[in-house]
Amino acid sequence: MKIFILAFLLCPFFAFTQINKELEFDIKKYDSLSLISDFRTIDNIDEFVLLRDKVEKSILLKTNKSDLVSFYKQEIPLSFRKLIIQKFFEDNDTATVVQLFKATIGRKDIIAESHSIRNFDPEIGSIIYNGELFERLIMDPETYEIRESDLKDELLNFIFASEPLNENLLSNIQYAIPLKKEYYDVIKKLVKEKNFPYLLRYMAKFKKQEDIEFIKSFGDKSFFAIQEFPDEKFIPFLEQFIEKFAGDEDFFVYQTYLRTVAKFCSPNAKILVEKIFNSGNPRRSFLISALSRSTYDFKNEVFVDHYCELYYPYIKEAWINDGVLDNYVFENYTKKILNKNDLASYLYNGFKKIKINEFSTRDIDNEEVELPNLYQANIKFLKTLNNLMYQEIVNKYILELDFLQHLDFFIKFLDDRQAILNAKDAIKLRIDKEENSNYLIYAAQTLKKIDYKELFDYTVEAIKRLKPKVMKGDHDYSKEQIKIFEKQFYLSL
Repeated sequence: MKIFILAFLLCPFFAFTQINKELEFDIKKYDSLSLISDFRTIDNIDEFVLLRDKVEKSILLKTNKSDLVSFYKQEIPLSFRKLIIQKFFEDNDTATVVQLFKATIGRKDIIAESHSIRNFDPEIGSIIYNGELFERLIMDPETYEIRESDLKDELLNFIFASEPLNENLLSNIQYAIPLKKEYYDVIKKLVKEKNFPYLLRYMAKFKKQEDIEFIKSFGDKSFFAIQEFPDEKFIPFLEQFIEKFAGDEDFFVYQTYLRTVAKFCSPNAKILVEKIFNSGNPRRSFLISALSRSTYDFKNEVFVDHYCELYYPYIKEAWINDGVLDNYVFENYTKKILNKNDLASYLYNGFKKIKINEFSTRDIDNEEVELPNLYQANIKFLKTLNNLMYQEIVNKYILELDFLQHLDFFIKFLDDRQAILNAKDAIKLRIDKEENSNYLIYAAQTLKKIDYKELFDYTVEAIKRLKPKVMKGDHDYSKEQIKIFEKQFYLSL
């Protein structure tokens, strides 16, 4: 429980009024426990949960409803604020929750950092607790769908009438604002008077022609709104951004821009897409996902196809040129358009160009590792090839490994013992090229662990050849690793 002690010591002092020291201590203790999000840092999780529950019960035993209402309005830790609301929901006391929501309408306690487009105010894009509370008040607890109700209208009217207006809260809840003229008028006025571009998206859903010039006046902050209202009159406006967002520095905005263009699916929009993919952007392969417009239907738990066939040539060429093939593009387009032989040839030619050493971070057994960029969807495509093509690509990737220790990840990710056995000549060639004894040791340990005896023995011989050079060198770590390896496998190299 060392981390708990540290968190508790670092816990900020909260100025409570009308509260005894014992209760204040419990609240701080509860907050410090709630701040621990990574359970891997805890020695005994069951003990930790019991302690937190015990402190929670202690707080509730020492307080009554009046106390909790009073505390909620003070400057208290967010964890305690959540505990109070949880208590009232458990008591089915929605009226008190509404009362507290209104009493603290201006609060902006952030519970999750922003993932919004970076040229918006990141604070505005963050998820705040009052936004979460609003959602909980208006959501059906059984279906998790937003309910249209008198309470929802009451809360919205209160939010709009509050002074000062909590713009963070409006940003969080705009998805839940009904498409009604009275809300449209209020929001348009706010956007005009207070220059709130993040509410343009709500306005755009009404698809009013008279709003087009107004939306355009917000420049690159209008993209999300245009995605809601893809009128052809926006095309000349969007054309001016092709060069502006071509660099790596603005790549995130550039991706959002392309996703906006892709919403149109028209000959004029296709001209912009063509210019983008002919621009020579070094990261253009990452833009393909913006053209892949499947959306997830949560109610039916399926992906819905929204691809524009005008853009398919760019999606198709992305596999051959850049090794990018989206799973849903593959299922909805590639498999349907190409016959079986052409599909195999198409995939094979792409795999021949993919470089396995473009590493990306992956989670393998809950550990962050750099894994060769042959992700799971591509493994699926790889296994659709005939045996000769498939084995050729497997051999190719083994020979391409920059770092032999990544053989472990490749074997695990491929999950095909026979293909690895068939690739033994390629593995031996890769071992022959290796000059780093530590990498060879790692590979040997991998091969031993998964019982590839012939390859393990071959790797041991390679280490044996390198040992004299290592022992004469200055690298103490490498010398020590050889000694440990010999001891581990009862070898004398």
